[in-house]
Amino acid sequence: MAERIAVYVDGANAYFAQKEALNWWIDWPSFLEWAQRDKELVSARWYQSYRRAPEPEQERFLHHLTIVGYAVRKKVLKSIYDRETGQSSVKGNLNIELVIDALTDAPHYDTILLVTGDSDFVPLVEALRSRGKRVLVAATQQNVAVDLRQVIGVNYIDLGDLRDEIESDKRPPDRSERYEDSGRNFSRGFDSGAEEFAREASEPNGNVRLPQDDYKVTSILDPHPPSAPSQDIVLPQEGEIVRCTVQSVKKYGIFLDLHENVKTLLHVKDMNRGYVADAGQYYRVGQEVPVQVVGIDWERQPPEVRVQVVTPEMEY
Repeated sequence: MAERIAVYVDGANAYFAQKEALNWWIDWPSFLEWAQRDKELVSARWYQSYRRAPEPEQERFLHHLTIVGYAVRKKVLKSIYDRETGQSSVKGNLNIELVIDALTDAPHYDTILLVTGDSDFVPLVEALRSRGKRVLVAATQQNVAVDLRQVIGVNYIDLGDLRDEIESDKRPPDRSERYEDSGRNFSRGFDSGAEEFAREASEPNGNVRLPQDDYKVTSILDPHPPSAPSQDIVLPQEGEIVRCTVQSVKKYGIFLDLHENVKTLLHVKDMNRGYVADAGQYYRVGQEVPVQVVGIDWERQPPEVRVQVVTPEMEY
């Protein structure tokens, strides 16, 4: 049987690794593809904390992560007021949640990949090793804690060494724009950048396109958010079964041609085939697929239609 691997990403730490060390963005779907090479991916989790509620472009990025296969946990941090000093400070993170999830999920994986440089995870590394698990840590030399680097030993992976395989085609981090999160100021966006969510749209030939006309990447300095899309587009009703043609195939799902002005993805979790490691096992470009419409999100640009296969037999 293939080695089972689980991926856990400390979102804030991953952002600073890209911003302060790599100076290029990571393409997170490609990262998953790299992580599961010759392995069976059983879980991918992303942990994100905020000083305040996420802005729309941040929510779109997190939505993109869920589409490509990450389970996302997010939390707004607490602001603590000190009456003596009159100062407020931000407190909290998702480290405890990550540790609990990793220990709870341990029976289901053989290897865990932690994307973080935080020394808080040293006890987790030791606990998992005591259970016979192989622990890998992916970070950069600039943001990995000495304690974590020492305990992980040869199982340390430098993200910079993976550039050819996981680099996004988005522009490098822009230091001229500012954003504030978890009590720290940093430049534009969050984690892999506000633009990263655009990666989920693909050309029929499988090449990723930059949907500049579909998505408006809004700087936090831009006071005019993107307007809501028109609902004049005529689409099937929820519950209706329609036949579509496969336009492109990704490991995490297939894009369909339901309507030229909407985006339709049949995700692997909606294929009704149990665990699907690669959608290419069952689908190819040009194949006709009957699917059921289960939801339409008019707030996104372009509108997104969620579909599912009710039973595998409905495809025949």
